[in-house]
Amino acid sequence: MKKKVIEWFIKLGWPVVKYVIMEFGQEILSFAFESLKQKARNRSKEKMEEALRNAENAEKAAESTEDPKEKLKYYDIANNYRKIAEYQGKFLSDMLDVVESTSKEIMDSVQQKTSKIKAEDLFVLDRKEGKLKAVENQKLLEHDPTSN
Repeated sequence: MKKKVIEWFIKLGWPVVKYVIMEFGQEILSFAFESLKQKARNRSKEKMEEALRNAENAEKAAESTEDPKEKLKYYDIANNYRKIAEYQGKFLSDMLDVVESTSKEIMDSVQQKTSKIKAEDLFVLDRKEGKLKAVENQKLLEHDPTSN
């Protein structure tokens, strides 16, 4: 009887288990990538705001001095801080593009690898004892960056 239940699981239950694994895997990866993107947005926003504050402070310093050389120096500093803020925005945009494309590639790869896993890749039926035993198969977990 036990053997029949195990065979039933491999034949009918495994596809359901695999589907659940794939769905939860996608959810977990989505959460991880969204968290990464949000942290990057927050960090970049902080750096942009800091650079803009520094630019405003430099402009105030330029306005408060009468020395033309000092004015020019402070306006130059303010301009550099504004460039830093602009760079942060561009860097964030570029990084988010990379994270987005990479996350799609990884999610597709995980889905493909998961869909190819058979119950027999993970479990073997010990016909003498009528038990399922785990298979040591590290190849299932290895990531090959050259294959897509």
